[in-house]
Amino acid sequence: MIQIIVLLEVNDKTFFQKFEKNATKVMGKYNGKLLSAFRPNEAESTFPNIDEVHILEFPDLVAFRNYREDPELKKLSGLRNKGIFKTTIIVSGKNVIY
Repeated sequence: MIQIIVLLEVNDKTFFQKFEKNATKVMGKYNGKLLSAFRPNEAESTFPNIDEVHILEFPDLVAFRNYREDPELKKLSGLRNKGIFKTTIIVSGKNVIY
């Protein structure tokens, strides 16, 4: 399993929510899951301008790449572009045990 952290800067909440509802359905085709979605506590967070954080899980990197290349997801690009200003993606690599 891999985990992905997505930091999102939102343009328009209405378009953003429509995109996310459809994108999570496409994600399921690749056994991907939205484990958590939250809005940061502004007083305690150090990342400026982040409106929402998503934690995703996929079986492997191939499944995540296939999701990102899915034709149905690509059809949602208009909603995505209207709803999201900027996306930062962090994909897990080697797990570390302390």
